[in-house]
Amino acid sequence: MADETVVPPLPPTGEIVSTEALYNTQVALYRNSLAFGGTRNPSVIWEQMLRDDGTAILYYRELEEKDTDVGNALDTLKEAVLEREFTIQPFDDSSQAADVADFIEQQLANVGDLDGVLDNMLDAAAYGFSISELSFDVSMGQANLLDIKDCPQELFLFGQRFQPQIGPLAFLTQPQASIGTLVPEAKFLVYSHRPRSRNRMGRPLLRSIFWASWFKRNMQRLWVQYAEKGPGTAVVRYQDSDNAQQKQQAADLAQALIEQVALGVPQGFEYDKELLTLARTMSPDVYEHFFDAMQKEIVRRILGETLTSFGGDGGKGTQALGNVHAATLETKAIRLCKASQSVLNRQLIRPLVLWNFGPDAPMPSWQYDIEEPEDLQYRMGIDQGAQRMGVPIAVSYLQERYDIPVPAEGEAIAVPNITAPQPAITDRTSATFAELDAEGKAEMAQFDALTQQLRDQSIGLFDTRIREIADASKPGGR
Repeated sequence: MADETVVPPLPPTGEIVSTEALYNTQVALYRNSLAFGGTRNPSVIWEQMLRDDGTAILYYRELEEKDTDVGNALDTLKEAVLEREFTIQPFDDSSQAADVADFIEQQLANVGDLDGVLDNMLDAAAYGFSISELSFDVSMGQANLLDIKDCPQELFLFGQRFQPQIGPLAFLTQPQASIGTLVPEAKFLVYSHRPRSRNRMGRPLLRSIFWASWFKRNMQRLWVQYAEKGPGTAVVRYQDSDNAQQKQQAADLAQALIEQVALGVPQGFEYDKELLTLARTMSPDVYEHFFDAMQKEIVRRILGETLTSFGGDGGKGTQALGNVHAATLETKAIRLCKASQSVLNRQLIRPLVLWNFGPDAPMPSWQYDIEEPEDLQYRMGIDQGAQRMGVPIAVSYLQERYDIPVPAEGEAIAVPNITAPQPAITDRTSATFAELDAEGKAEMAQFDALTQQLRDQSIGLFDTRIREIADASKPGGR
């Protein structure tokens, strides 16, 4: 394990991911644009995804673009992180720690589109990993950050292709190359999403929802086809059973009868009209039900919830249950916040501090705001209760906990209002029951009535039994 206190060599200048490499990636993407439309066997695509093949990333890109449910769910997951405020926290209260934190903030200000950088970095959740190249100015013997640019994942490996991807970062000049050139990782931000068995390519969400998306889109195709034409079974006759060309031509014509509205056929074309015009007995609702089921499967896998997107699995759902589902999304967002800030702290902030201040400098940290307002209210009630019981609480703790700045010299101070109502600790369980819909409230009322009835009936039974026990305890009693 590398010693993180050792100052690494200064990074090279310039860009490693050249314009030519980006052009080759773009050409490969164009060639792959018909992949899903031209491949009838999805198992071929699935096997390439499992192997982390060079085309897997290209399929992921097309999947995100083609399936709006997938794209929307991924955007929602990323927005849950991007909408949060972040700060660069000094290591301690010393002036040196404040200076180092200010330096990091100035470095980040050099990045033209920091929000876009973070957006691209969070692609790791969808694609398994993301890579961004860092540009530095080292002309003065130190390193100043100039920019951060997103890079195509298909231009990188962590080992020879089809070998365990557990090694150092290697750059490919061609997306389909099997061996790359090792590059200094100090030049790159590498974010692997939930890697398993040390696989630095991570576990892409787009792979886990591939089958649901495939079935949904093909069901949509059949649904549109049914709505447009609603055909029965197409049977086209051919003369010579041993003639493979005639057999293929007949099969192509039968397929065209099913799929096309206008069709040109050769003279003497024969087909079974009865089978073609036979009405289908299956209800078209089956398409809608299956389509909806796959939609929910996609959203559930990416966001961990469905109520906030679809209004409940059955069109119903209490507000309390909706809050539970929203809390699941919140949990996933917080996990992404922690993972991404860890990458930024280790791979961006730490090297910058080591290069410019040395190993003894107090290390600042990137921190997302992951504490919810209701948690602060809950905490405030606890702090006030502890203070009333005589527990001493430092002013510095209160200022840090509730983000209250220290008043400047001569600044007006707010007058305390001791008659103001005290914030109460919310009983979250009661609040959850309070959010039940009308149906839930009716059920709770029935439950309360039944409980009261049982209580009233039990009082008489308890009274009788107590008297029996008392009589038995008297002299001469049983």
